[in-house]
Amino acid sequence: MSTLSTTLGTAALTLASLGLQAEDFSSLTQTTRVTWPEKNHVGVICDYRDSKGQVEDLARALGSGSLITVVDIRRDEQASGGAQILANRKTDFLVLLPKDRLVRDGSFGATLAIQRLALRGVPAVGTNPKAVAQGAVFSQGDATQGEILVTTRLRGTVDVILPPGIGYSRKASLPLGPGMATIALLTAE
Repeated sequence: MSTLSTTLGTAALTLASLGLQAEDFSSLTQTTRVTWPEKNHVGVICDYRDSKGQVEDLARALGSGSLITVVDIRRDEQASGGAQILANRKTDFLVLLPKDRLVRDGSFGATLAIQRLALRGVPAVGTNPKAVAQGAVFSQGDATQGEILVTTRLRGTVDVILPPGIGYSRKASLPLGPGMATIALLTAE
């Protein structure tokens, strides 16, 4: 019996620690609201099956009145096409999800997406210092200890004023609940 209770205890601690590792997007979304108060159409490129929870966390942090257009991809080379879809949809800015398997801060897919969107004047933001090194305008999150890291060089994005001191097919539209952003889910082809 003690082996079973030890195993269950270990499993409970593991699950609890997984919950603690979820990214808190609230500081990032507060900074984006101050930076771009009129912009509420957020773009995300990710493997949606893998990152659904992160997208929902972002929707909660953004709150009602915002729209998240998610382009669901299965291979990192589809990130460039996903960026084209977001640009055509007039997305205001791209948010990199920190734990997506394809388009996370520092990944090849994120580099493709950031570069493609920057050429269209759409800035990217992230939650990890790696995002700034890739060309994101700023980064703020758990990996930055809440500090805002700002790029020293903007590539293609010219209309960004930081706050003082710092091919698709429609899949679904998911209003998740009161106080949450609406999620429009598309897939790259």
